[in-house]
Amino acid sequence: MNSKILIKFVKPLYKKKDKLHNFLHILKIKSNLKKLKPKKNLDQNKLEFILYFHGLKDYVKQNEFLITKKFDLSKSYLHALYRHTKNPKSIEEKLIHDANLLDNVGKAGLKKCIAYGKLIGRSKQDSIAYFKSAIKKVKFYTKQG
Repeated sequence: MNSKILIKFVKPLYKKKDKLHNFLHILKIKSNLKKLKPKKNLDQNKLEFILYFHGLKDYVKQNEFLITKKFDLSKSYLHALYRHTKNPKSIEEKLIHDANLLDNVGKAGLKKCIAYGKLIGRSKQDSIAYFKSAIKKVKFYTKQG
């Protein structure tokens, strides 16, 4: 799987997303992956598919046939994409899960939470309370996470 082809396909789809979930978010996840120092024996194709389609699960569900044919994917890639944010199984899913979470914790995560809260009409105080509650539930799946 060629990452340039994936990027060319997904980048326009992310333009419809809010600025907290756009293609820059995907690039942050990609950057965070380097911090997690993934093992060399990964399914790189699966990792890249989950990474670039991370914020497009609904689109993929509506276009499964197109996606599987265009990128010559097995259904296992789709299942990995669908579960990586809630119940990751493979190391590739766990890495993307944790790299995404790294973007949602700490000062950056708090800023993101407040900004998203503003987008949905939540007060700053409610957003901070939500962040404090949510941070207690954060679960990383990798040792580095």
